[in-house]
Amino acid sequence: MENVYTKRDVRENIKVSIPTIDKHMKLGKLKYFKIGKSVRFTDTDINEWIRVSYPKKHLAKNMNTEHLEGFRKVFKNE
Repeated sequence: MENVYTKRDVRENIKVSIPTIDKHMKLGKLKYFKIGKSVRFTDTDINEWIRVSYPKKHLAKNMNTEHLEGFRKVFKNE
């Protein structure tokens, strides 16, 4: 089962404003579902939204120490 998040969760973890989230929801860029009047987002939908709308944040979120070591080696050899 996937985790679900509120707008506040997304705002705090992704560092985007509530109005930005609302705009992307309205434009259909960020998928969501409602439980009563509350809006919720799944991990999959948030990750896809970040990948498409914020590629730098997506890259930073998915980078690990192996990637960093690879970059360090490349830049040391220059």
